[in-house]
Parts: sequence; structure tokens; C-alpha cells
Amino acid sequence: MNRWREAWEIAEEGLLLFEGDRLFYLNPAAAQMLGVAPERAAGQPLAFVLRHRRLLELARRGGEEVVGAFGRRIRVRVRGGAMFISDVSALEREREELADERRLLAHEFRTPAAGLAGLVEFLQQDPPAAERREALALMREEAERLLRLASGQGQRQPSAWSPLELRPRLARLLSQADEVEWLVKHEVLVDRDQLYQVLVNLLDNALRYGRPPVRVRTRRLGPGHGLLAVSDAGPELADYDSLFEPGRRGVHAAGVRGSGLGLALVRRIARSWGGEARAARVGGENEFAVTLPVAEEEAKDA
Repeated sequence: MNRWREAWEIAEEGLLLFEGDRLFYLNPAAAQMLGVAPERAAGQPLAFVLRHRRLLELARRGGEEVVGAFGRRIRVRVRGGAMFISDVSALEREREELADERRLLAHEFRTPAAGLAGLVEFLQQDPPAAERREALALMREEAERLLRLASGQGQRQPSAWSPLELRPRLARLLSQADEVEWLVKHEVLVDRDQLYQVLVNLLDNALRYGRPPVRVRTRRLGPGHGLLAVSDAGPELADYDSLFEPGRRGVHAAGVRGSGLGLALVRRIARSWGGEARAARVGGENEFAVTLPVAEEEAKDA
């Protein structure tokens, strides 16, 4: 075996050599990507080996392209009678994950920014002095939250607190928040800003697309482990779990503007606590929930 062939036999990039429409060499990497036996492929027509219309077109006219074939994303380069192929599936998944991360981060910034915009509009109405001071205090709170998001800083070891503390902030942002019934019996051990973001997204979806009554409740699942759920009496959905995927929106959201990133952000936050986000039909209601750490000494069975 000559030196160049020895090198290609151990290369990670696939190589096919052909003349006309007939193959005379492919290395093990190419054979593995194409799912063929190298010892049987040599001398066969290209159509028998490539078994893919787009790959055959590239072999005949040359060029470079990423092709979806054989359950992979394959980068193909054709130069003369040589076709070089590389499996870029993992790389493209990483790129998609980075793009999703950027979109989720932008969505995370949108809530405090929207809150600030609403407070600015309120101040432009020249409210009474007491309300003006309250609005300025809320603006400071939202600005500090933006700074924490920008610096990536959160509350590393949060002390126990009740989600009920978030009701005033939520009422400022969500116009129908006063219609929500709160059945919260547990103190939690998570970052306030993150749980606020979770509740903004879950309550906004329930108030916008669901039907009353809308409830926030907590349940204890085990020692130090609990669940916070938002439920509504809307009709049963065809699929629940896929709604947590970036860009996916429910059938009841059709025709309503939105990014479809809210529930994906909820899942990301829940997993950062070591928990999970989930949704299901429970007792005739749609329930969207996150699991999270709860304070042992304050936890009470629901």
C-alpha cells in the first residue's frame, strides 16, 4: 500500500475516487458515512454507492454543499474525480444550540426591558408623588435585574422565600394578574429573578391562551424537592412536551405574535436548578410546572 493510501485509510474525512460514473476507491471513513462495505464498493457504479440524488449531481458537476443524507449532515466537496465528505452533524447541532441560546438570552432581557418601558409611560402621565416614587423604585429594581443578567450574576445560595413576594411585580407587568388565584404553601430556594421570569412566561401563556380560573400552586414532592405549577381551564392540547422546544407554539397561539421562546426559557431555567419543566392535562386543566428546591422547614404538604 502506498503512502497516500495509508494516510487516507486512517483519515477522519471521507474520500471517494471515481472515473466517469464508476467508483474505484473509497476510504473507511467514507464507507462508514455512506453505510457501505469498502471491499465491495470498488468498481461499482457511483449510483450504487452514493444512493442519493444530490450526491450524484455533485459528483457529476462538481462543487461544494452540505447535504442531508443517511441521517446525517454531510459536507461534500468535489474536485475532478475526487469527492471529499465530512460528517458535520455535530457541528451544525452546536451552531443551532448557540443560535437558540442567543434567542433565549434576548427573550430573557425582554421582560425587564418591557417593564421599564411601561414604567416610563406611567411616569409620563405625571402621577401623584407617592406613585411616582413607587414607579422609580420599581425602575431601579428592573434596571438592577438587567445589570445582573448582563453580568451573568445571580443569587448563588438563595435563602428561603415565598413566591407570593412576586405578586406585586407580576401585577405591574401582566394586566390580568389580579385574576390569578394563588395556592402557594411552600418557600423556595431559587433565584428570585429566575422564578419571576418563569412565572411571567407561564402566567402570560395561561392568561392569554387559557381560560379561567388561572391558579398558581405549589406541591411538595419529597424532602427538599417541590413543584410550582400554573394551571388553567382551557381545552386539552394535542401535544404538551414539544411546546418547550424553541420556536414551538401551541395551536391556541395561532395568529398571535410571539417568538415561541417563553417555555424554552422556562425549561432552561428549571434545569439550571437541577429541576425540570413539564406540562400535562391534570384534573381537567392544563398544568405547566417546574420542579425546584423547597425549604425543608417551611414545606407543608398540599
